Amino acid sequence: MRITEIDLDPAARVRANLPNTARRRSRIMEKVRHVYLRTARDTVLQVHFEGLMEDLTERREPEAAIDAKARAELLEGNILVVLGESGAGKSTAIRRLLSKHPLSPNYGRKAVGSFALTVRVPSPCSVGELGKTVLRATGYKVGRSTISAAETWGIVRERLQALGVLVLHLDEFQDAHLTLRADEQIKLRHLLRSLLVDEDYPIGLIVSGQPSFETFLRPDRSSVRRGRWQAFAKLSLPADSGAVTKAAAALAKVADLTVAADFDHAVLPRLVHAGCNMLGITIEEIHDAIRYALTNDRSELDLGCFAEAFALRTGNLAPWNPYLAADYLAVDPTRVLATSNPPPPEEEAKRGKSRKARE
Repeated sequence: MRITEIDLDPAARVRANLPNTARRRSRIMEKVRHVYLRTARDTVLQVHFEGLMEDLTERREPEAAIDAKARAELLEGNILVVLGESGAGKSTAIRRLLSKHPLSPNYGRKAVGSFALTVRVPSPCSVGELGKTVLRATGYKVGRSTISAAETWGIVRERLQALGVLVLHLDEFQDAHLTLRADEQIKLRHLLRSLLVDEDYPIGLIVSGQPSFETFLRPDRSSVRRGRWQAFAKLSLPADSGAVTKAAAALAKVADLTVAADFDHAVLPRLVHAGCNMLGITIEEIHDAIRYALTNDRSELDLGCFAEAFALRTGNLAPWNPYLAADYLAVDPTRVLATSNPPPPEEEAKRGKSRKARE
């Protein structure tokens, strides 16, 4: 196939064929999604990042000359670990910080002078596969030829140094301790530590993932000791009421909507529960409600917008919609296509035995 036959931007063609109302709504939603609302945890994250960068640049011997050969003897990298449940907003917060902070210029560009690089960790995360993923993120074309993990990481180190990457962000580092054999886990821990203390070009690491990552890294006391740790906790009411209400109002304003006067008591508790008490998911719920309001010519973001948007997305009937159910805390917000209550565990076990008997 010739390059001229490849559609390099199919989304643009789809966008051009959307009705005018849909294009207008899409432009508004792009603005809504672009809004990022800082919280106290963003301030803490920034402090950690700046400390990480200082650690990378401080000389261990202030009077010693800095040159390429002496750098490894004077410096060593550090690690920043940001943990939280899926949907807590870790990835968004870190990427936002790196894209805006003056200590990480040109973030997101595969070019010289981009000090920070984000890589989504593959699953399962073997040492070799992680190395290939990092290479691709740097713009390096990974061929089909089989090379060892050690060779791959040799190229990775050369590539990072050539691009001037000082910080490698390993995103979605979720289940290494669950999917790898014990010996592979040891190799992966050794790899992470070796990047921090590389003799030729030590770098800093930012690792974001679920709380189980601490279990994985715990045996390497050296990395744990030198690390900076931050937890992205779940939302808690009433402590986070003000922040969520402020977020809803700010996002609605971008879409030229108002927030219902009874938002605090009629919507807020149900919204946080529907968002699984996770900031990232809660923001997504607000996005969905805004899109519903725009689609249906609503001027106010009220409980109905949230309820209809949730029903449209999940296919759940009213009793299993946390915005409509009387006892909304008893509703599992992760269920989809819910039209009846699941059977009790013991009844489900009996059904399973009956099915096996018939087979």
